[in-house]
Amino acid sequence: MVHKFINRTTTLLFLVASSFIFIQCNDRADNRSSAFDEDRQEMKSNLESLRDDIDYKINDLESRIDNASDNEVERNLEAQRNELRNDRSNVDRAIDDLEDSTRDSWQTVRTETEDLYERISSKLEEWSDRMQDQFNN
Repeated sequence: MVHKFINRTTTLLFLVASSFIFIQCNDRADNRSSAFDEDRQEMKSNLESLRDDIDYKINDLESRIDNASDNEVERNLEAQRNELRNDRSNVDRAIDDLEDSTRDSWQTVRTETEDLYERISSKLEEWSDRMQDQFNN
C-alpha cells in the first residue's frame, strides 16, 4: 500500500513538473512568435512608407513630363519614372514576401528586405538631390 502511494505521488509530481516545463516552453515560443510578428509588421510598415515615397516621386515626374518642352528632357524624365516603377514593383514583391514569410524563412526574407530597403531608399535620396540640382540649374 505504501509502495502504491509512493508511485502515485511520484507520478503526480512528475506530471505537475512536466506541466510547468511545458507552460514555460510554450511561453517562450509565444514570445518568439510575438517578436517575429512585430518585426515583420515593422518592416512591412517601412516598406509601405517607402512605396508611398516612390508613388509621390512618380506623380511628380509625371507632372514634369507633361510640362516638359524639350524632347530630351522628357525622355530623361520618362526613364527615371520607369526606374521608379520598377523599384515600386520590387517593393510590392518584398511586401508580399514579408506577408508570406514564416519563422523558418524569416532570416532570409529579412536580410533580402533590409537590403532592398537600403538600396531603394538610398536611390531615392540621390534622386531627390539630382532633381533639386536640375531645378536649381
